[in-house]
Amino acid sequence: MFLLIFSLLIFAAIALGAFAVYTDSVTTKSPVAVRLRELRSMRTGGAVNYGDRPPILLKWIAQLGGFMPARDGRNALRTGLVRAGYRRPEAVLAFLGSKLVLAAGLPVLWFIIAYSSQQPGGRVFLGAIVSGIVGFYLPTMFIAWRQGVRHDAVLTALPDALDLLVICVEAGLGISAALQRVSVELRIASPVLAGELVLVNQEMQTGISRTDALRNLAERTGVDEVYSLVAMLIQTDRLGTSVGQALRAHADSMRTKRRQRAEQLARKATVKLAFPLVLLIFPALLLVLLGPAAIQLMRALTAS
Repeated sequence: MFLLIFSLLIFAAIALGAFAVYTDSVTTKSPVAVRLRELRSMRTGGAVNYGDRPPILLKWIAQLGGFMPARDGRNALRTGLVRAGYRRPEAVLAFLGSKLVLAAGLPVLWFIIAYSSQQPGGRVFLGAIVSGIVGFYLPTMFIAWRQGVRHDAVLTALPDALDLLVICVEAGLGISAALQRVSVELRIASPVLAGELVLVNQEMQTGISRTDALRNLAERTGVDEVYSLVAMLIQTDRLGTSVGQALRAHADSMRTKRRQRAEQLARKATVKLAFPLVLLIFPALLLVLLGPAAIQLMRALTAS
């Protein structure tokens, strides 16, 4: 019965994948469908497509994920992928296709390993279910990890970028030229933030207003400090106040927040060290100190 159910699941996964590939190959022949896909890929909420042709494997995975619906909508899913650093138009389909491939491939791999090691049937069935669930959520956990890494990189480099921006503005450069100069200076120290600032300059060069380009920057990064910076720049632009003074005040507050965040992490370090100290270091230390005495005590008791 288990083999029958497992075979049916594999057949269903392969059939759905073949159906997705077939429908994609049929719709690509229609010029209307091609034009609609091009227009849909252009509305990516500030995302930029790097490269002309995606890899073949990525295209196949995207075709497999084409029939899977997004849980929170394609726009929300694309925003999450953009914040993780994936801006290709087929990133959503590749993400969903990878969930499908891992959810179907890990149980098959587990079944092969369990069959070769002659595991019991109940354990094989439970392991297949667990591996399928893990494979389905593994891309989501990877994207969340990537978002956290990029979030920390932007948050760490933002005070230094504000200091450079203040210097450039007070030296006589405009906001656009200052952003371009800061992106060049931060290319080595913080490639993530430098790349985002380059995208802002490219969007303004293509005709997008500075307000929309800054809002797209905040949406791509998802950092609260960037949201506040963008709101401050838009407000100063509308009211006509001094940009240099506003940036200097914002840079001072950012440095204060970074110092407070470092102090908070330092206070948390003592709590985090309690687990390895109590469970890993203290037992080994007690064994080294009391071990010889315990051995001598045992010898004395056995001799008497």
